[in-house]
Amino acid sequence: MTQPTPPNCTKQQSSLTFRELVYALTPYSISKFMVARKCGLNRQKTIPKNPNVAVYPPSMDINRVVEKELDKCVSFLPYCAKPLGENCCPLNTPSDGRKSQDCLKLNGKKCNIPCSLGKMIDVLKEHEFTSDRIFIIDSDSNLFPWLKQKKEEGYRYFMPGVGCPYGVNYALDHVEKDLGFTGCVIFIEDYDPSDPKNGVCRNPSDYLNMEYGDKGKKTQIPDNAIKLMSQIFDGSVFTKV
Repeated sequence: MTQPTPPNCTKQQSSLTFRELVYALTPYSISKFMVARKCGLNRQKTIPKNPNVAVYPPSMDINRVVEKELDKCVSFLPYCAKPLGENCCPLNTPSDGRKSQDCLKLNGKKCNIPCSLGKMIDVLKEHEFTSDRIFIIDSDSNLFPWLKQKKEEGYRYFMPGVGCPYGVNYALDHVEKDLGFTGCVIFIEDYDPSDPKNGVCRNPSDYLNMEYGDKGKKTQIPDNAIKLMSQIFDGSVFTKV
């Protein structure tokens, strides 16, 4: 079954905190620079350098985690990676669009629609991630209580956590410092080629309104990031610390 929203999660849109507002008003180019620096994209020590994938903190021995503690890992993925257009997700609805945790593959069913979200779920399930360890983000206000609940259940790592630079920039400190998780970050391709100035969260308006509903912006979990994540899980790409 799809991972249920914990009972203490907020179903309705919550007010933005001051910190969220500050990050939302940060220009996209600066936000992207800040998150690249925070994640140490030029200082990755245990995986090959990739602009779409980061181990956090950069010195984390991800090989040890995969070999010894993979059962302590959870993953969160973005609803907005569900496809639109010609290959529309079959679970998109007239009222909510893609903005839900519904996914055929997460529910153990087959889906033949080309979909980067489905590809990532395939990789996770191949490495024994159960559905209760995979969270499709319908809103950040539901993600954080889910992570807190998983921490209380004994999970320690996100493997991977997928999001756009804006979301990762403001959320990463909270996920690490307050909730106690470390792990692997994947950045979505947060743009629509037909609308290059207004990608999924390339400006404050997009960012501030993400929790209200599906904005219809096309996004993609990069294929090279999915491939690298698969290689991380099977241990074929690690470099020595």
